[in-house]
Amino acid sequence: MSTITDIGTLISRNPEIHGGCPIIAGTGVTVRRIAIWYKQGLRAEEIADRIGHLTLTQVYAALTYYHANRDEIDADIAAEAAEGDRIEALISAHRQIQKQPIDIALEIPTRADCPSRQEFMKLPLEERRNILAKQAEAMLQHYQEDKEWQELEAGDLIDC
Repeated sequence: MSTITDIGTLISRNPEIHGGCPIIAGTGVTVRRIAIWYKQGLRAEEIADRIGHLTLTQVYAALTYYHANRDEIDADIAAEAAEGDRIEALISAHRQIQKQPIDIALEIPTRADCPSRQEFMKLPLEERRNILAKQAEAMLQHYQEDKEWQELEAGDLIDC
């Protein structure tokens, strides 16, 4: 015997979670996140696979909410993107002020190769994974070779 689900219970808002944005009830997954992936061309099944703890029913509920409230969610997506751009601009300005040479040479794509989050997100998923994997490898190698980091990890530092 199947259980009947009141679809009105599948999406909720909680001011303490993501500032009150609509979320899939019982999770921290925003409707905005589901809508972004949907707009990037992912199917509901693919989204449910990416977030393993969500059911297909929950993903479809989020998509239904998105389609019923498209203006609200699209405005939320735009606001999030604008905030990301603002933070990137602050970081870039801070780096311009600092202009300190970095003592490690990472043989990986840099911000000059992919200057914005939007451009990075437009890359094919496999290419993004490769870039992130190379960055993770370079970071791991750096930390394995960095004596100061090894001392921190070993707890050998003594505060005087």
